[in-house]
Amino acid sequence: MSLFGELLRKRRKELRLGLREFAIRAEMDPGNLSKVERGRLGAPQSDEVLGRICRALEYDPGSDEAQTLVDLAVAEAGRIPPDILDDQEVMVRMPLLLRTVHNKQLGPEELDRLIELIKDA
Repeated sequence: MSLFGELLRKRRKELRLGLREFAIRAEMDPGNLSKVERGRLGAPQSDEVLGRICRALEYDPGSDEAQTLVDLAVAEAGRIPPDILDDQEVMVRMPLLLRTVHNKQLGPEELDRLIELIKDA
């Protein structure tokens, strides 16, 4: 299962929405939605579709939750979110950050801690 699919399913269940009801709200095919949740189909990449999913999950546009969902979709496709690509200072340092993290072979807990440290900085 993909992180995008896991987050989607978790939030849908928090809202107590069945797959078909959620599919109607998100204007998606229930079969494809099920495949996305199970990681059998990649996360959608269209801003329009991602927007419909965020609204169906009752995420406010621009909220951290909506941004996380979009970031997971973009990352799943092996891309960097456009707003990060536009920041030249970040992009200059990005390879060093990624190589450092990769070379340290950080586990999930350590990565989560690093993310929190960066957020708090």
